[in-house]
Amino acid sequence: MIGVLLMSYGSIYSLDDVERFYTHILKGKKPRPTLLEELKQRFIAIGGYSPLNQISRKQAEKLQKALGEKYKVYLAFKHIDPYIEDVVLQMEKDDISKAIGIILSPYYSNYNISDYFKRAKSEKIHFSYVYGYYDNPMLIECFKRRIVELLDRLNNIGDLFFIFSAHSLPEKILPDPYPEQLRYVVNKLVQELSIENYAFAYQSAGRTSEKWLGPDILEVIQNTASKYKTIISCPIGFISDHLEVLYDIDIEAKNLAKTLGSELYRIRLLNDDEDFIETLKRLVFDNAA
Repeated sequence: MIGVLLMSYGSIYSLDDVERFYTHILKGKKPRPTLLEELKQRFIAIGGYSPLNQISRKQAEKLQKALGEKYKVYLAFKHIDPYIEDVVLQMEKDDISKAIGIILSPYYSNYNISDYFKRAKSEKIHFSYVYGYYDNPMLIECFKRRIVELLDRLNNIGDLFFIFSAHSLPEKILPDPYPEQLRYVVNKLVQELSIENYAFAYQSAGRTSEKWLGPDILEVIQNTASKYKTIISCPIGFISDHLEVLYDIDIEAKNLAKTLGSELYRIRLLNDDEDFIETLKRLVFDNAA
């Protein structure tokens, strides 16, 4: 039996989790009350919780079915239960001796990804890790398929401007492979789809005094909405729906575009769709050989 440990950032299950979730992210320091209230209001705006954990569980269940009885799939989160360390202990109890750890984010940054490896450690389990699979052709095809799907639905609506985006990180991470990996994906997509009018932006920067990677997506919208009546949002930095997509793009960015006389449409994310599950399955098989 080979273990497969799917690892994700995680999110809240309900509004009661907001404080403990962000306190864990801040390594034990509670968010200031004004920020805590702002975060709660954002979650309320998208329904009172994040669907990320549920989507991740569906991904794990579907991957288990796709892999078959030779593998046992486990799901763990970085900042909420089930925590990575606790799941690794369960894997040890299940007598797993060989496992593949997959970080669901396809991009690697020294800033926030290496911590997953530190937590997924065991003296009883030999782990191999899958990370930084941003250049996987199957993943590129997943994003490409969703852009084409949206364009087909809009049915040649006219001049379009594409904004590709990913979660911002503090500038202090540089030099780091993260920005280059994002540029690779964007370049592949615009080349294969013959996209001419586009920009890359960061989004969802943290509320700290330090400088974060830019330009910010809201700044890009501000500068382009008057020139293009239709904006296509392609948040290729994300795999699944969660707060940074459902609020920061679907509400905040969309409302800004509308006030400036433009309409913003977002591509679907990969979530637990079959083509993404097939991508994960191939990653497991390639690393289990």
